[in-house]
Amino acid sequence: MDTFKKKLINNSTRIVIKVGSSLLVDAESNFVNKKILNNICNDINYLVGQNKEILVVSSGALALGRKAINISDPHLKITEKQAISSIGQVLMINSWREAFSKYKIPCGQILLTHYDTETRRSSINARNTIEALIKLNSIAIINENDTIATKELRYGDNDQLAARVAQLACADLLIVLSDVDGLFDSNPEKNPQAKLIEKITNIDGKIEKISENTSSNNSVGGMETKIKAAKIAMAAGCSMVITKGSSSNPIKKLYEDGKSTWFYSGTSPKTARKKWISSQIKAKGSIIVDDGAEIALRKGASLLPPGIIEVNGIFSKGDTIKVFNKKKKLICIGFSSYPSEDAKKIAGFKSNEIKKVLGYHQKDVVIHRDDMVIKNGKY
Repeated sequence: MDTFKKKLINNSTRIVIKVGSSLLVDAESNFVNKKILNNICNDINYLVGQNKEILVVSSGALALGRKAINISDPHLKITEKQAISSIGQVLMINSWREAFSKYKIPCGQILLTHYDTETRRSSINARNTIEALIKLNSIAIINENDTIATKELRYGDNDQLAARVAQLACADLLIVLSDVDGLFDSNPEKNPQAKLIEKITNIDGKIEKISENTSSNNSVGGMETKIKAAKIAMAAGCSMVITKGSSSNPIKKLYEDGKSTWFYSGTSPKTARKKWISSQIKAKGSIIVDDGAEIALRKGASLLPPGIIEVNGIFSKGDTIKVFNKKKKLICIGFSSYPSEDAKKIAGFKSNEIKKVLGYHQKDVVIHRDDMVIKNGKY
């Protein structure tokens, strides 16, 4: 196996796996393809045994819903698609639950839209839920919230949704299970001599042009949306691989140098996230901390309530705020776990007193270390 591939997959702790409708739903019967689903779950169980944290982005709700109520009309209104998807959503999640039950792996459902992944507060809530499911040794089955989405109901959308999930979850690797082996230098359906591109480190105009002219048989988004997904993932420090999901144990085969196209990010999710946080220029508020908190922050700790002296400005949960020392020297910037009114109330209190003060307990920290960047020191 290629050294880079081996190192990448072995060093990836958090992995997002995207499974499309063309794999999950049999094209002829419109029922769940249990053979493929069981193969994928077997591979996921193997990854769990390797101490990997797994998230699944799954399509298939609309196709399963159509079958359930026997509707084949391709010209449906958006409201009809949304209603049918809600029916199929139940069938889809039950199929995953049943397949994972063999391995005694619980799973939870998360429904998102692109709005949720691109809006700060919603994305933080989604990430918190993902983190909680991981701590519960459960696997998140993520799909679009088709019942409220409109423009998201289009070809290839879940490719980009999977990349956004990888971004907000700070995943190391995104595995896109497709109906083709990867990206070819020309359309393999038209050119038998087409060659598989095994490694991509930069998505330039040439790669984009190839993706526009290369499509798969059944995948609704084709290769173009997968390249767009790769761009999102790579910018977030997450590498991506496209491989054929219908083969036996497709993910295990990646360990054996199975046919695939790898997109190398060249940076880590943590580094990419820190860079993104650093670019947040406009702060909605500020916090002044004591000397002890400053020392802890510069050593890489989160900001806890006891070290807070003063809270200024009006900000919401997830907004960017600046943290200063008593001499008004900037220490860091980050995203607040609490709105300003609640941050003021818990300032100076211990973390285990938050619920008593507020009546609820969101987090022990006001700014988590993963959500901050030290601006005048080393972290």
